[in-house]
Amino acid sequence: MFEAVHAKRYAERMTAYLGLGVQSHVIEVASDDGSLLQHFSRLGIPVIGIEPDHTAAVRAMKVRGIPTLTGSFGRDMALRLAAEGIDADLIVANNALPHMPDLEDFLGGVALLLNPEGVATFEIAPTSDLSRRLAEELTANGLRVFDIEPPSMPQGSLQLFACRWDSAWQCGPLVARTLARPFTDPLH
Repeated sequence: MFEAVHAKRYAERMTAYLGLGVQSHVIEVASDDGSLLQHFSRLGIPVIGIEPDHTAAVRAMKVRGIPTLTGSFGRDMALRLAAEGIDADLIVANNALPHMPDLEDFLGGVALLLNPEGVATFEIAPTSDLSRRLAEELTANGLRVFDIEPPSMPQGSLQLFACRWDSAWQCGPLVARTLARPFTDPLH
């Protein structure tokens, strides 16, 4: 039950925060059965799911009506979507970073697909600090963290907000404090 409520609140909050509408694009990597994207879709916002598991992708399309691509997200898929005229206002990657076999390719795809003021959100375990490796990978791929949202509950996830390096998004105060702490590597 919490997941459904959390997903709906996230969609409503991000829609208001980013001013999303019918001309926007929301893309979720590791979208599973489309349970998050359905809330954006109900608000009239175009969505695309990307899911490596074929069965989950089919379920998202058949049960929830969410257009879903099957495969791994990276530069190649981002270039294909961009060639179709799609750029993302929001890319959602909840708990996806630790499972990416090629983090550089994944983040490179995010940077390619985000529009100039687009935002990518990543959820990571609350016990993990933003690692030097992740910060370096983001920078190397033209991205930067501009905000960090602490978990809303004890077992919740830390949410990172990233944008393209040249975006106008300003850094929030928690970013500097988090980056100043000793680092651990949440990816290993």
